[in-house]
Amino acid sequence: MLLYCGKSDVGMRRKINQDIYGAMPIWDGDALLLIVCDGMGGHKAGDTASKTAMEAFCAVVSSRPCTADDPVIRSDSIKSTLVAAVKEANESVYKLAQNHEEFKGMGTTLVAAIVSRGMLYAVNIGDSRLYLVTRHEAKQITRDHSFVQFLIQTGQITPEEAKNNPRKNVITRAIGVASRTEVDFFNINLRKWGSGYILLCTDGLTNYLDNKILFELLFQSREKVRPTPQEELEKKVETLVSFANKSGGSDNITVLLARF
Repeated sequence: MLLYCGKSDVGMRRKINQDIYGAMPIWDGDALLLIVCDGMGGHKAGDTASKTAMEAFCAVVSSRPCTADDPVIRSDSIKSTLVAAVKEANESVYKLAQNHEEFKGMGTTLVAAIVSRGMLYAVNIGDSRLYLVTRHEAKQITRDHSFVQFLIQTGQITPEEAKNNPRKNVITRAIGVASRTEVDFFNINLRKWGSGYILLCTDGLTNYLDNKILFELLFQSREKVRPTPQEELEKKVETLVSFANKSGGSDNITVLLARF
């Protein structure tokens, strides 16, 4: 099973942490589930949204083990499970928001991955991200569902201009804000990437870095005393969270890192 480590930090300016993450072996140890959510809403609504979404999502995934060996059938089966889990998460948050005045308008981003038998299967909604980082590159796998990403895709602004756009935190898709939502799915053969890290994180981190900085943060350190693999992973998580806080810490910061 892969090594993993996560941390969620309130940041330097917020009073409540509306982020949440989870990591757990599933399907009798045949797979690892990773998930990060970034809630939004008024007092207590954002953290209720993220917690509700994560619990509903994990319950569906855990209850639907995939036993297929054929790669195509297996991918289709896991995709179906992930999409069903997103649907359940969305319905759970939406119903709660509709039935309780204090939760009106709440929602959450969601990025999740199942790692099994050398493959990574992922889904995302919103602007929380999944990266793969090796000794050769850092690559963002997911695509943000955000207003500035739309402007980039339509050629209205450049990625460099997006960094300082006043609407960079406006997302166009989220869990729980409507009765239905769309989800992006990705499947990646990790064997083709060699070895490295799977990173799931919220915009409290990504607001302050690009692929180059991320690569440097994960591979720059050289320890005099060689730590254990788990200790090394924990130090890298601390490095990322500390970097975001030192850069301003304007939002909650969540980092979930797995080594493959």
